[in-house]
Amino acid sequence: MTPRTHLAPALQRGTAAAVTAVLLAAVVPGTATAADRTPPAQAEPQSQRTVDIQILGLNETHGQLTPLKRSGRLAGGAAALAAYLKAEEAENPRTLILDSGDFMQGPAISSYFEGASTVDIFNAIGVDAAAVGNHEFDWGQDAFAERVEQADFPFIAANIVDDATGAAPAGVSPYVIEELDGVKVGVIGVANPDTKNVTLPAATEGLSFLDLNQTAAAVNDAVAELRERHVETIVVSAHQGLETASTGALADLVGQLSGEVDLVLGGHIPLEYNTVINGIPVVQPYGNTRGYADVTLTVDRATKDVVGTGIELDATWTDAIAPDPAVKAIVDGYQAQLGEELGKSVGEAATSITRGSSRGVESEMGNFVTDSMRSYIDGVDFAFTNAGGLRADIDAGPITLEEVYAVLPFNNTLVTMDLTGAQVRKVLEEGAFSQYGTVQVSGLKWAYDAGAPFGARVTSVTLPDGTPLDPGATYRVATNNFMATGGDQFTTFTQGAGTVDTGINLVDTVVHYLEHHSPVDPQIEGRLAVQ
Repeated sequence: MTPRTHLAPALQRGTAAAVTAVLLAAVVPGTATAADRTPPAQAEPQSQRTVDIQILGLNETHGQLTPLKRSGRLAGGAAALAAYLKAEEAENPRTLILDSGDFMQGPAISSYFEGASTVDIFNAIGVDAAAVGNHEFDWGQDAFAERVEQADFPFIAANIVDDATGAAPAGVSPYVIEELDGVKVGVIGVANPDTKNVTLPAATEGLSFLDLNQTAAAVNDAVAELRERHVETIVVSAHQGLETASTGALADLVGQLSGEVDLVLGGHIPLEYNTVINGIPVVQPYGNTRGYADVTLTVDRATKDVVGTGIELDATWTDAIAPDPAVKAIVDGYQAQLGEELGKSVGEAATSITRGSSRGVESEMGNFVTDSMRSYIDGVDFAFTNAGGLRADIDAGPITLEEVYAVLPFNNTLVTMDLTGAQVRKVLEEGAFSQYGTVQVSGLKWAYDAGAPFGARVTSVTLPDGTPLDPGATYRVATNNFMATGGDQFTTFTQGAGTVDTGINLVDTVVHYLEHHSPVDPQIEGRLAVQ
């Protein structure tokens, strides 16, 4: 990796090192003498007037250290990704590798180790900075602090505030400055303003996440600071995403940013886009290590301005490159640690169990998990889980503990409480209107009108035998600790009576269910009808 100077707002990590320029000799045709071929005065060669800075961007890595399918072909995994990035850096050593957040949480090889495996991989790859994603807080602030200490790279976010100090929290910098061959590059981080709504409250206690307008102002303030420090090349790495080439939370943010920003790397949504918004190039690479952004910023050496931008979106096909051996060894080591315990079979699926075509529908996985939650404790009438908490499918055949962890990687616990029938209906109303996915249920059937306004969407709620839900009756319900504390904006759960956090991991409820019901064959049963 090229020696470089890395500067945080109040921290310098490293020593500047010159990068030797390779100059091409000009070939002059004809029979001129050597003296004739050396004019006394000539414009500075193009190769000296500008320098190409390469930005390699990662998005929604989500701890995916092993390959996944992309368009029916295996792609990604840490070893393949490392090989691609190393090849890119060999072509241009003036390179920064940036991640736009949510890089630790994911399959068991990441979540079982609370992100330590992914940080080890990022250290080996040579990641230069990572924006703070909402899932970086999934194991709480103590675990987050451990990952910050473990990392050889900075965590960046300009829009997280420690309520006690009014400044960025410990271990997080608003931006960093990297110096490459005499060019200072400022990299500003952006966390997801919605982090509080999608994370356990205790995990972010004492922290505030600025809203969209405040975030834009904070980024623009950081731009002004960088300009005062004579930084002209400015990149924003944001854990916000594009839903289309011109819409989404990231588009709303970029629309308010200073024109001094030269590039925005998008995150949070694992779909690739290459576009221009508000005059600023915006690139969002494919997620889960299956792709990366390759950006070339051509910088004028005299003015330090970016005078040209080239962007490519590349796939990481595993059959097109040899895996990086050092990174592969790290992955293999963690896989070996997992193998003995998580490789055990805990049940069997008669058919594949999937999450459906979207988070807005009843799914086999939703029915399977909520049935396991409801059956674990006697006397529970209904169970609810959030669609966004179901993170993988299960193939037909033997089910390993690792597969169960992949479905439920957040270490959520089972919570019980009493709700009136009227409150149950409110929960369903929140689940019908949620931007995070329709609530999955066990023990009842319900329908809603997708075109109706909030508060009037739910059109019917019955028990499985068709008996209407009694609004005045009291029901014992089960959910997870994330939803019980208002996660995904399920605020009605916070009003439940007799709430008990059992401390039982949802993984254990599924394993218990498999022990008593294998082989399982969950189906779409009409628990939900969308009108």
